[in-house]
Amino acid sequence: CAGCKRPILDRFLLNVLDRAWHVKCVQCCECKCNLTEKCFSREGKLYCKNDFFRCFGTKCAGCAQGISPSDLVRRARSKVFHLNCFTCMMCNKQLSTGEELYIIDENKFVCKEDY
Repeated sequence: CAGCKRPILDRFLLNVLDRAWHVKCVQCCECKCNLTEKCFSREGKLYCKNDFFRCFGTKCAGCAQGISPSDLVRRARSKVFHLNCFTCMMCNKQLSTGEELYIIDENKFVCKEDY
């Protein structure tokens, strides 16, 4: 088995990355969830979709954490932010699409009222 390095004596095996695996060994290297339908890989390690994008995908310009494909985001100039990170630095109000705001230091915002 490519995962645990032990012989595969089970009735079924999985072929992932051109290597044989025990069914139970095909799991995300980050969260350890079983990968039953599809998986992502980098440097021979297996990842679930969420952990792969969290580790290697676009990073939020506000918190520097990964942005999952299912996350809702806001864009300002060329930067991408989680909804929760797209807030006024003075009053912490979440800013909406089309709302007038002022950009400070590239990654921080002030709403019109606080400006």
